[in-house]
Amino acid sequence: MLTRRQFIKGSAVLSAAGLSGGYLLAQDSPPISPVGISSAGMGNNRDGMGIRPALGDDAIAFIEYCRSLGAGGVQFSPTGDLAALRRRLDELGMWFEGNARPPRSLSESTDAFEQSLRDTLAVGGNVVRYVSRMPEGATGRRYESFTSREQFESWRDEANAIVLKCLPIAERLGVKIALENHKDRSVDEHVDFLKTVSSEYLGALVDPGNNLSLIELPEETCTKLAPFALMVSMKEMGVAAYNEGFLLSEVRMGEGATDQMALWNILRAGNPNLKFAAEIITRDPLKVPCLTQKYWASMPDYSADRLARHMQWVNEHATELPYVEHLSAAEQLLAEEENNRSVIEWGRNNLS
Repeated sequence: MLTRRQFIKGSAVLSAAGLSGGYLLAQDSPPISPVGISSAGMGNNRDGMGIRPALGDDAIAFIEYCRSLGAGGVQFSPTGDLAALRRRLDELGMWFEGNARPPRSLSESTDAFEQSLRDTLAVGGNVVRYVSRMPEGATGRRYESFTSREQFESWRDEANAIVLKCLPIAERLGVKIALENHKDRSVDEHVDFLKTVSSEYLGALVDPGNNLSLIELPEETCTKLAPFALMVSMKEMGVAAYNEGFLLSEVRMGEGATDQMALWNILRAGNPNLKFAAEIITRDPLKVPCLTQKYWASMPDYSADRLARHMQWVNEHATELPYVEHLSAAEQLLAEEENNRSVIEWGRNNLS
């Protein structure tokens, strides 16, 4: 547990860095941006890292913090007094998108899923981010979680069946499910599944960066999923080669390998009503070991030419990538805040 002396010292560091313990009221905050923040990009501040109160424990403090950075909306799981939370969102002029809590297996109850949709409605939302849950202990990344194509397909078939089990609840309540491409399904597998379902209440949450780890470029991911897009997790990605494949990292807008405006325009052509939710996760680069046999155990049978083209793209777009694990807790909090400030400011300058 943090001692009083450690708390005071940490608070002083945060204050000196511009991270105050309180949050600004709307009239004192920066001009509002079209960009909203996904809670996945707020991991350090949601936790507090032993230095500041955990924003994950106080939904109103969370949205006030996001608004103090200039965010125009939030994508997160609402908790606490939902009526008060909805009033505060309205006062701050912020939009809201929810998070679904799906079952891990077909035999598991859908009660938590239904409650997450009811909570979303209570706060004024009508769409939820849905991530198919991986087996217990898995990382969520296909190439790390499965040792054979058969193992993956067994998981995928059940995961798709769980979506279909949840869909009638979403239709009954009037909340749309946005199934994320979450380093699990290839974009063609994702599209093939969505095409089998004829319901306005099932679509996609498009993360342009995730499928880079599956040897698919963001333009392909966005173009194929745009007709189904209900939500987004926008992020600039940086890449660099290493001996077993390539490194993949969220970076600030304009400092990476992708053209965010071009990708956003592709997605908006599919759905002009999309909200721009940013998800910059402040962490060390992820290793994508696509030059190893283990990586391909559960993957589509892409050609050697496709892999070669992908690695050529990586080499042509390589940038210096950020590392944060060596930083102090206060420095990591500051790095996360500055990353989010930067994308919010980018949105104010480019999307308004």
